[in-house]
Amino acid sequence: MLATPPPRGVDGPRIAVIDAGKSTVRAAVFAGERVLARHRAETGFPHPDAPGARGIVLERVQETLRHLEHGPYDVIVLATTGVRTIGRAELELQADLAQHWQCEILVANDVVAAYLGALGPSPGVLVQAGTGSLVLGVAAGRPPVRLDGWGHLAGDRGSGFALGRAGLRAAYAALDGTGPPTALTAQLTGTDPEQVIRDLYASSAPIKDVAALARIVLRTAADGDRVALDVVSTIASELVDMILAAGRRLGDPQHHQLPVASVGGLFADRLFTDTVAAHLREHRPAVEVLQNAGDALEGGRLLATTRDDPITRLLTTAF
Repeated sequence: MLATPPPRGVDGPRIAVIDAGKSTVRAAVFAGERVLARHRAETGFPHPDAPGARGIVLERVQETLRHLEHGPYDVIVLATTGVRTIGRAELELQADLAQHWQCEILVANDVVAAYLGALGPSPGVLVQAGTGSLVLGVAAGRPPVRLDGWGHLAGDRGSGFALGRAGLRAAYAALDGTGPPTALTAQLTGTDPEQVIRDLYASSAPIKDVAALARIVLRTAADGDRVALDVVSTIASELVDMILAAGRRLGDPQHHQLPVASVGGLFADRLFTDTVAAHLREHRPAVEVLQNAGDALEGGRLLATTRDDPITRLLTTAF
């Protein structure tokens, strides 16, 4: 990793932060603690190990920074989905970015920035539920805890993808007569169920497309459909199971010293948020979830400026 350049004048270092999920990209430039510019794009980043990912990521980083301007930068923080460890793909990407932008590059999983934005460099548990899902917990004197983040094949429990897929399964089960009738069938399959499923299988972005169905499932549940409500309850309980597991593994099963914060698109929905909170209260009545707390872009800035803090170091060693 490159040495940290000296601060730039009275404003402090110029830090560009890119928070790249599977579906969206958010970015900002900071001068010290002051935000100079922000940018958002509705195109996410591929998994680092996907074919051609490095070229795509480099192109999208360059495009994002062109929108932000305010360079040159002292540090660029790339907090991106899919980073489970700083392996060969991440190191090569880091080297390419450093060569192009001639500054220090920090590559991390996007949930690290989300954690710092929500809880700062202090103990706690962050639950992230957007297109995918991941729970990250840290406590002093304990190894960090990372749950899920396995992607749609092996994990993404409690995610938008899981909710959309569960809604689809319920809709088509009702169509087959193997599941109870539900308004999800009409809402998700329309007048041509064959074409709907063909389009999903042929999609160039099936994970994003299935996750986008989560909002229809949530809307149908809010209208009182019993099957849709059961789907939402099941998916929400998967997140709660991970929160409880994180507390146990960090030596604080009752969460007396570990606040819980939530981030991600699913928590923008009141029904989903309330369902998660209700499930958590069944097990831990005193625990309140800080909802959509903080900002991952501010978290990216903190990643660059508090990297020597013990909690920040624990967060980064989780990946």
